[in-house]
Amino acid sequence: MAYFIIHNYLIMKSILFSYKTTLGIFLFTFFTFNLNCKTVAQPIEGTNNRTLSINMSAVELIPADLIVFNININAEAKTPKEAFDMHRQRETLLAGLLKRFDIEEENIRFQPVRMNKRTNYDNRNNRVEIVQTNQQVSVSFSDFSLYEKIQITLIENGFDSFNGNFSSSKTEEGKEKALASAIKNAKERARFISEQSGVKLGEILTIGYSEYQINQPVVSGYENKMLFDSPESMMDFAQTVSITANISINFLIK
Repeated sequence: MAYFIIHNYLIMKSILFSYKTTLGIFLFTFFTFNLNCKTVAQPIEGTNNRTLSINMSAVELIPADLIVFNININAEAKTPKEAFDMHRQRETLLAGLLKRFDIEEENIRFQPVRMNKRTNYDNRNNRVEIVQTNQQVSVSFSDFSLYEKIQITLIENGFDSFNGNFSSSKTEEGKEKALASAIKNAKERARFISEQSGVKLGEILTIGYSEYQINQPVVSGYENKMLFDSPESMMDFAQTVSITANISINFLIK
């Protein structure tokens, strides 16, 4: 008899525990569900604003009145001292050349000398260590006739790495004109789209822009005053520098 009483007591206790657990899970789930519903129901700001985004580019061509000449001074030898001495000879020659052609100091940019060591193997598979030097020099000048003279002198003295490109002293002015044109065109395009769409154009919300320069050899109608003394050179043709401005404007529409 005692066995059956204890057995029934344990069964009732198990049922009661299960009921409490189930009730607890139900209440927790119900509370969590209500909490999530309140979170989802929060209003999102700015969803009623309608905008019109315009991306526009404009290009301004300005006369190329400068040449930027990039020169790489380098040397190779078996020891650091030999390589550096050879480098200094070429550096001295270039400095003297720039002084001879009256290149202004503010038009000369250069990097410190860099040295590195690399390993090669000769025809007999013997290991040979080579020390290299490298130095970047950038020079700008407006006298186009110097371009050929500087190149010939560099080649005659062992320089083998240099290049040049056109530039302009009116770059900042070109950037401002290109940006002004891009903004004007963006406003006109936004006004046209809003009128055709039957909406009212509102205030500007955001503006983003970028600008960059591309050297383009475009033959123009004006005469270049800085020409070679020798007849019929490609430098006789006037060049232009292309400045591009990109604008992105977001307008509010009503």
